[in-house]
Amino acid sequence: MTDHDKASALNWAGFGLRALGRLREAAQPMQAGLKLRIKQEAWQNADINAGNLSEFYLTLGEVSQVVASARQSVDFADRSGDAFTKESLRASLADALHQSGELAKAHQLFCEAETMQQQRQPEYFYLYSQRGFQFCDLLLSQEQYQEVQKRFEKFVEWRLPSDSLLDSALENLSAGRAFLLQATDRSLAATGQHFTQARDYLQQAVAGLREAGTSHHLPRGLFALAACYRAQNEFAPAWADLEEAREIAERGEMKLYLADYHFEAGRLLLAEGMAHSAEGKREKAKEHLAIAKEMIEKMGYGRRKPEVEALRREIEELKI
Repeated sequence: MTDHDKASALNWAGFGLRALGRLREAAQPMQAGLKLRIKQEAWQNADINAGNLSEFYLTLGEVSQVVASARQSVDFADRSGDAFTKESLRASLADALHQSGELAKAHQLFCEAETMQQQRQPEYFYLYSQRGFQFCDLLLSQEQYQEVQKRFEKFVEWRLPSDSLLDSALENLSAGRAFLLQATDRSLAATGQHFTQARDYLQQAVAGLREAGTSHHLPRGLFALAACYRAQNEFAPAWADLEEAREIAERGEMKLYLADYHFEAGRLLLAEGMAHSAEGKREKAKEHLAIAKEMIEKMGYGRRKPEVEALRREIEELKI
């Protein structure tokens, strides 16, 4: 095999292992393939490989490595001169910065990538596909749910029969999370309609992620759906979704999702304690929060730090 064929085979092996949720194993052939691409100075392929590696490292919980890989991918993309990969991998770097907690820099880079896309495809004025999902994730972190709802309307309008199952599922996930934020916005009067919309979109998202066979994305949907059930005091289905997400994360060594699991478990136990004045819920919530906090600090998962502190205050204020 030529070096080009070897790099391609390693890349596809990584994709296959990732789809099975075996991320640690998937990263190894991807790293080997990237080294071959760099040796060949095949920058257009190297930039994509480096971008894929940054996603692997993120889910594995190696956030600092994510940022480094994402920066490298942007450098390779600029060398390649390919307009699509230049904008796409800037979005990947923006997502990495978001996860590390650098929201302002992340927003700036997403806007830069979106401007580049508008120049290349004027008819699509929002980032779409997985890049659009990543930008919506940042906007939801900033509680800009109305902006996400506006973008979702365009995503639906732009859908084509050839669009991937994953893209549609991630769009529905963004919409569901946006409606859930609207339903739980304390400055507004929550309505059953908003909860219904949130649940419908989140259930569609989870079903779509299952059908797409993307186990490395499925926990995202399960966490969001569990949060929706929690907000309506439906604790049994919330726990079922959280436990499924935990099993996927443990099987694939997805430390980022394991941190999310412990954080969401703490939230759910707090909600149960408030609803039923159940003894022991507060202490169990504190245990999960302590595990989540330690993992978040170790991984550099900075976007979660304000949420951890908010949950800590809520747990301390809970009187049972």
